[in-house]
Amino acid sequence: MDIMKKTFLALLLSTPIIAQADGSLGVIGAVSESVYKETDTQSKFLPNISYEGEHFFLQLPEIGYRFLPKQAPQNFAIGFSYESSNFDPDDSDNINIQQLDDRDDSIMAFASYRVGPISTKFAQDISGEHDGYYAQIALGYPLPVGAWKVIPSISYRYMDSKMSNHLFGVSQSESVNTGGAIAAYDSGAVSQIRYGVRGIYPLSTSVNLMLGINHTKFDSEILKSPMVEDNTITSILAGIIFSF
Repeated sequence: MDIMKKTFLALLLSTPIIAQADGSLGVIGAVSESVYKETDTQSKFLPNISYEGEHFFLQLPEIGYRFLPKQAPQNFAIGFSYESSNFDPDDSDNINIQQLDDRDDSIMAFASYRVGPISTKFAQDISGEHDGYYAQIALGYPLPVGAWKVIPSISYRYMDSKMSNHLFGVSQSESVNTGGAIAAYDSGAVSQIRYGVRGIYPLSTSVNLMLGINHTKFDSEILKSPMVEDNTITSILAGIIFSF
């Protein structure tokens, strides 16, 4: 991880979250499938840190500033996000895939606009990892279901060729490392649709249980990549969140 990424993570984790604003701390366990060849389902624990000031906000993996008060029916924001789209070839059981380079996380600068339950976002890599960008539109709305707060959501994301090539492309030097077993491949722009649902259940006035499931489908273009064997990912989430 380079200096910029270390600095960004330090900024996220050192932000003073105990202040006169809404905030939460927690941990979330995630189990997720992979689109890459002969790569098993991955599991990991993620910190959940949230701070909602009137304008400033921290919602891992994002940190940013809203131009209007947070309760405004529409808002425009700018900030930075940690884009955890990555791949470690050692996670694959395929000996040729293991010869490929790591696909590391990136730091994105973003601008977003929200009106009601609809949000749009444009994000550009500033870490030099791939120099690509994505554009996204999303819809999500919380619904009360008994004691639960249920949040169904759907989003569409367009990734340019630089970002998709970082994730699914194979360079000529990588192909040489595999002895030609994996051909060089340049990935074009791709899109994905993600839909899912989260449920939040209050265990007490300040402790909440969170459960969720997401399904992501990339367009069929990624199946042309010699790294890829599927274009869908299902992820299951569960966590405990402490509010203050």
